[in-house]
Amino acid sequence: MPILEVDALGKTYYPKKEGLSYKALTNFHLQMDKGEFIGVMGPSGSGKTTLLNLLATIDAPTYGKMAINGTDPTILNDNELAIFRRRQLGFVFQDFNLLDTLTVRENILLPLALDKYPHRKMNTRLDEIAEQLGITDILEKRITEISGGQQQRTACARAIIHDPTMILADEPTGNLDSKSARQVMDTLTTINDEQGATILTVTHDPTVASYCDRIVFIKDGRFFSEIRKGDRQQTFYQNILDTLSVLGGDFNEHSSPRT
Repeated sequence: MPILEVDALGKTYYPKKEGLSYKALTNFHLQMDKGEFIGVMGPSGSGKTTLLNLLATIDAPTYGKMAINGTDPTILNDNELAIFRRRQLGFVFQDFNLLDTLTVRENILLPLALDKYPHRKMNTRLDEIAEQLGITDILEKRITEISGGQQQRTACARAIIHDPTMILADEPTGNLDSKSARQVMDTLTTINDEQGATILTVTHDPTVASYCDRIVFIKDGRFFSEIRKGDRQQTFYQNILDTLSVLGGDFNEHSSPRT
């Protein structure tokens, strides 16, 4: 069974001004299997953020169906949805969304603490992930004492600490320099390769996209095209650039991907 199934999903917004509506997403289909690393790209206003918000259960679709690990979150009540979101989904945000008043350790352990995991089990899990992501030496530091790249790796650790069904990343390198961005994408790749994590990231950056297994392109709220990586990242990167040039819209220039 696929981890994610999206069937004819649509989202229409109705501003307060009578008679106006805006179709942000129209008849969208998507399927993800366990362990896939997918990127979603499109011009500004294409609907990619709307799609992410629907998958994150932050917003509800106007029509269509979606299932995450076999569960349709749109039929859950508020309490059930909060538990579902906490246990099934992991989030990595552009602005990190970490709590400055807590240490790195405390930030990462928050999802497990909310579910009242045993103390020993929490720390065993944390030690494994911290070593894997190279952040063991900063666990006792506060968020204000570490770099942006370290903050985003901390956010990645928090996203996977509870072994979620799917990780959703929103422009995960948007606030980072190129070196830190590479470190974060290497981190997500490690999570994907070594833990079999299922990851969907929304990005405008073709360098970030080139780390994914496949890219889904959206234009005007609709599926536009899809490309898969193959054996060579550089070729994949060029294919991404070619597709973006066909899409048109608001995209920035970016540096070449890692070699």
